[in-house]
Amino acid sequence: MTTLSMNRRKRFWRRFVGGLSAASLSLQVGCYTFKPLQTSVPATGNRMAVVLNDRGRFTLGDRLGSAVDRVDGLLVEVDSMGVTLEVYRTTDLRGTDATWTGERVRVPKDAISGYQERQFSRRRTYLLVGTAVGVIAATMLAVKFDLFSGFTRADPGGGTTGNTR
Repeated sequence: MTTLSMNRRKRFWRRFVGGLSAASLSLQVGCYTFKPLQTSVPATGNRMAVVLNDRGRFTLGDRLGSAVDRVDGLLVEVDSMGVTLEVYRTTDLRGTDATWTGERVRVPKDAISGYQERQFSRRRTYLLVGTAVGVIAATMLAVKFDLFSGFTRADPGGGTTGNTR
């Protein structure tokens, strides 16, 4: 009876810690968010996102992918014809991200629906840090970790060691 109860507790803690870990992983990008840019022409050297319109998806489909909605990257050049980005990530219409390694892509002005500025998000950062602390605390509780004496485990043998006379 106690073995069944202990197995349930172990499963509960494993699921709990696994759930907190999964939440923490999903929030890894939680420190930043993209907000619509209020100015018409962004400054070079900033990390930002370019939102594509239908013409942009068609025009850049061979270079970026067929259903790309947003292109995230470092703004390298701005002129009257469009912008050039060092692309770090693309997001398609379904919300799926694809990671890039900084390849330069020229986006024509008539392909752009709008710009989004990358901003630090305090709320998401606090949530991420709180989740990480929760995972650590739950792990410590689950393995019965004592900060001053290490792991506590019962002696499995209970007998004497070495030669007996």
